[in-house]
Amino acid sequence: MKKESIEETARLIELRDACAQCSDEAQFAAMARRQLQPLLPHGSLIAAIVRISPARLRLVHAIALNHPAEVLARMPRELDLADRPALKRWLDSGEPQILALPGDAGRMSAREQCALEALGLRRVALHGRIDLGGIVGSCFCFGNLGDAVSPPQALERLRLVIPPLHEALMRAWRRERPMPRRPPAVDD
Repeated sequence: MKKESIEETARLIELRDACAQCSDEAQFAAMARRQLQPLLPHGSLIAAIVRISPARLRLVHAIALNHPAEVLARMPRELDLADRPALKRWLDSGEPQILALPGDAGRMSAREQCALEALGLRRVALHGRIDLGGIVGSCFCFGNLGDAVSPPQALERLRLVIPPLHEALMRAWRRERPMPRRPPAVDD
């Protein structure tokens, strides 16, 4: 086995173990910086819980790392999939999407291109995991994906890192959201 392959396997195991320990957003952010960044170098990350319908994707919750807070605050909570072909391709195929401007402009809507250009993002990766019912899932957007990882390597790594990232994000979200309280039981 090649040395690079052994190192990558060790990093994947470290990421999996770190994801299993995530129980809140701060731990998720620390894991992304320490274990995810060396595997999939990127400039920014948006990790989102989404609700899916045939024509729309609704943002339920998001964690942004190295992404301008004001941009995340302005992000629409509902996205029309007719105007988001990259997201639609990912949802339809279940495969990671890697887009780079200007070469992939034809694979994006004008709205997607403008958003990437405004943020100075040149190479972006989208991937996530959808629950069995196809209603709720996670979506990860890696901005300024590093050039040190080739497109085939990035696709393979995305397929490997998304399952543990999904679990960690869902766990952090469940911990952060307020739980509804049940009324006390009434004794007869």
